[in-house]
Amino acid sequence: MGKISLTLEQWLLCGAAVSTVAFLGVAFFQPGVFDPDPDWEVSDGCLGGLERDGNGELVHRESEISEHYHPKLKITVDGQFLEIPGNTGIDQVGCREGMRWVHVHNAGINGDFTVLHVETPGSLNVPLGSFFEIWDREGGPKLMGPDDRKFDIDRNGVSDWEEYDISMTVNGDSNDKFEEYIMLDSDDIELILVSK
Repeated sequence: MGKISLTLEQWLLCGAAVSTVAFLGVAFFQPGVFDPDPDWEVSDGCLGGLERDGNGELVHRESEISEHYHPKLKITVDGQFLEIPGNTGIDQVGCREGMRWVHVHNAGINGDFTVLHVETPGSLNVPLGSFFEIWDREGGPKLMGPDDRKFDIDRNGVSDWEEYDISMTVNGDSNDKFEEYIMLDSDDIELILVSK
């Protein structure tokens, strides 16, 4: 039997075919592998506000905003609309006279979506859960903690995943990223929790 000899072009085509099949396999069986990692530190960011200078004097922080966009959020728990209060994330402890990088100006009322303002000094992957870390500082719904980062909407110390069936839509389409969903401009994000 003769030896099969391939040209350089044939080798390249074979390599491209194998790479394409491998990529499609990963995309089909592990689709989340291509998702960006959430930038959780965004919940600590502060626009403006006060800080102490080298002499211990309170001065206003310098702030630069390069990203500014507006996802919208609506939450219902057992069919009841959960209002997100206006000014959430504004003038908080640690960010006095300033605003968190994710904040709310006006409350969404009567079942309307609440506009979240995302204003960051650079391009960041801002997860939905970061807003709950900010809201927690004002006694609102929160996440379980930095290691777990699971919803605790009713603040009872038990993960909502144990108490509720949770569904989420983004722009009307089902989404399973939940706390780690990277928010985009004009997203309509709806969280629905129903007691088990």
